[in-house]
Parts: sequence; structure tokens; C-alpha cells
Amino acid sequence: MPLLNRIKDNLAPLFAVYENRIFVENITPEYLAGKGAKAVIFDHDGVLSPSLANCPDTTGEKLLLATVKSFDEDTVFVLSNTRRRKKERTKLFQGSFPGVTYLVAKAKPDPEGLFTAAHISGVDTSSIAVVDDGLLTGVLMAVEMGAIPVYAIRKSLDETIEAKLTRLVTTWPQIALLKVVQFLFGR
Repeated sequence: MPLLNRIKDNLAPLFAVYENRIFVENITPEYLAGKGAKAVIFDHDGVLSPSLANCPDTTGEKLLLATVKSFDEDTVFVLSNTRRRKKERTKLFQGSFPGVTYLVAKAKPDPEGLFTAAHISGVDTSSIAVVDDGLLTGVLMAVEMGAIPVYAIRKSLDETIEAKLTRLVTTWPQIALLKVVQFLFGR
């Protein structure tokens, strides 16, 4: 189904998630559990780290470690569709973040990564929180698949110019497109 139709069909829930966005810095395991999450998928670029970074920054690291400590084994995931960094990132996560499964799947909103996390964790998709900074990627996937969508943005990121440009051409156009669809089709 074309993206425009997917947005139109999910406009009300997408806007509800957008309006209830949360700063990554304010997310806690208790917040996620309070939403009904028994497993969590974090987006890598923009949530746990600046875009294009191989490892989480201090904020992302604290969030990951606290979540691993609070959730059951095999229920914390990092999902990325950045295949060119898969080898380095997978190795880094295996060594530095025991209890976190690093997944590389088809580009979101394709649900492959969500289904893989559900299979590994044994948790139904309706009890998996998807924490993402992409409204039309991870959040749309969560909404369409009945998972728990969490639209998370960073208060600040220490980014390179390349990372800022990457975010500028991915995240902001998603918000603009959502607002255009809302204007054209209403809530």
C-alpha cells in the first residue's frame, strides 16, 4: 500500500502519538512498563545515539542499561535498518550491552524487525513498545501492527554536520508530510 494511503488510514493514531511525544531523556523503564510494555525496541539513530554513530551516547547508554535491568531477559532490542554499519554495531552491542539484542531488518515501517523481536522474546506484538524518532517509520510500524508506539525525540544531540543533515532530510519531512495529510484529509 502506498505510504500516503497508510498515513491517511492511520492519521488519528499517528497524531495522537505525535501529540504525546516524549523526550528520550525522560523515558524510564517504569514509563514503558506503565504503557503495558513487556518488551522494548529502541531505534538506534536519533534515539539512542546521533545519526550514523556506532554506539549509544551517554543518554542512550543510560536508557539501555536501565531497561535491561528492569525488563526480562531477551526483551530489549535495538532495531536499525542501517545495514552498512551492521557488523560494527552488532559486535559493539554484544560486547558492551549484554542483554540487548541488536537487530538489522528491512527498512521500517516494514514489520520484519518487530516480528523478529516478538519471536525472540516470546512477547506478543501488542506488548512491545517501539521507541522511535520516525513518525512514518518505526511509529507507523507500531501503529499498523498493534504494538505500543512511543514517539521519542532528543532534547539535544552532539552530532556531526553529516548526522544533522541526515536527520534534517529524514525526520523533519516526516512531520511535514503528516501535517499536510492532516490538512488535506482532516483527522
